[in-house]
Amino acid sequence: MSTSNHYDVVVVGAGVSGLLSALALSKEGKKVLVLEKEDYVGGVCRSYKHQGYTVDTGPHIITRLDSGPLKVLIDRYFNFVPYFVPFGRYYLRINGQLKAFPWSVKDWMTFDLLPIEDRSLLMKAVFDIAYMINTGADMTKVSVQDIMPKSLSPPSVAFLDYLSYFMLGTGPENAPVSRFIDRKKYKTEKPKEENGLSIPYVGRVYNMLIGGRPTDQYYPRGGVQKITDSLFYSLPKSVDVNLGEELVEVKTKKSRQRHEIVDKVTGVVTRKADYDADVVIYSGFATEIPNLVKTELPKDYVDNLGRIEKVRSLTVWLGLNEPIFRDEGSEMWISTNKDTFHTWLIPTSNYDSTLAPEGKHLVGFAFLVPQDLSSEETKEKALHTILSTIPALEKNIDMIHYQELVPEKATWSINAGFGDVVTPIENMYCVGSDSFKRSMGLTRASYSVLKMLETMKI
Repeated sequence: MSTSNHYDVVVVGAGVSGLLSALALSKEGKKVLVLEKEDYVGGVCRSYKHQGYTVDTGPHIITRLDSGPLKVLIDRYFNFVPYFVPFGRYYLRINGQLKAFPWSVKDWMTFDLLPIEDRSLLMKAVFDIAYMINTGADMTKVSVQDIMPKSLSPPSVAFLDYLSYFMLGTGPENAPVSRFIDRKKYKTEKPKEENGLSIPYVGRVYNMLIGGRPTDQYYPRGGVQKITDSLFYSLPKSVDVNLGEELVEVKTKKSRQRHEIVDKVTGVVTRKADYDADVVIYSGFATEIPNLVKTELPKDYVDNLGRIEKVRSLTVWLGLNEPIFRDEGSEMWISTNKDTFHTWLIPTSNYDSTLAPEGKHLVGFAFLVPQDLSSEETKEKALHTILSTIPALEKNIDMIHYQELVPEKATWSINAGFGDVVTPIENMYCVGSDSFKRSMGLTRASYSVLKMLETMKI
């Protein structure tokens, strides 16, 4: 291990975005130090044992794995690659009925969990979106509620509410339509213009109208810990990883750059040591940046960070004596009852039976946490949602485990703030799910790391 306190790059945080940054930059020849305040790596991308079951930190799907940002980083930098299992189908459960998610026009028109009048209205809304795009409308400013037909039935309103909250962490009134027609290409450059109009979404709308279910979504056999393990063991031995070391300050100094005076990174200070660095990659909460630097940051930058809204979630893991959920894939429970939550569940032991004790079954149920409910009230309502939806579960419960998490560091909301890879401080960059608006979860974090590398011209 290195003994010098000067590094080319200091990476703050050993979550998945920090580890991806450290791996990429070290493989590109940089001398890298990783600082992590906890005594473990992985952040919310890890797994651990509980009463004989291997639970992830929340249910996970790895999306865009055929050609997306994580695949690019894996191909470039990983020495070890997890074994990924195809994720399977999505199912919708509404008012006690279960059916596969409708991915095409044909599927949608026969999707009888919603009234046929609503399906026709929603299909018209899709064509209206295509027209708006063709006329040059900025779909990042158009909300789901803006295009939502006014006469929809309660189940259809609840369906759009579910999609907004679980894909963006916010309600339909603040959920931009652009998220639902996001391109799958990993490239982060601005879209080309055609006939004077920017057309980043037309191909995606075409896919919405005629395409089938996604085939590029997977689950890592052994749990999401295998992704973190592959990352960690792919790090060159020259990389220093200091656990249990909390950041106190990002050091800066005034410097002349391009005929102007700027604030430039010079290193970091922790509770244990002082490190000099040419570059700092920060993967913590962007909202903390104003508290970590002594220099005065631009007011609009600080105001924007102050408007970032975190996503809070509760995961309830159930160990079951019987495999109630036999299909690979997830279920989306659309709640039309104020006494129950919208729910997303994944039966993880269907992908790897070793995640549960022999003969047992492991299922994760994810809920977004309302601001007006306490932790105990949320747990009580979540468990009520599960058992009232499928009463047969109660007599088969072998284990219950609760996790309160922040799965996304920023909601993708029209009216909320959102961070950026670039900061006002020269050579300080941010990575993570609050620094780049693409996709969600691990895929969003990977996009941010690619953008950081592009910005650094690596």
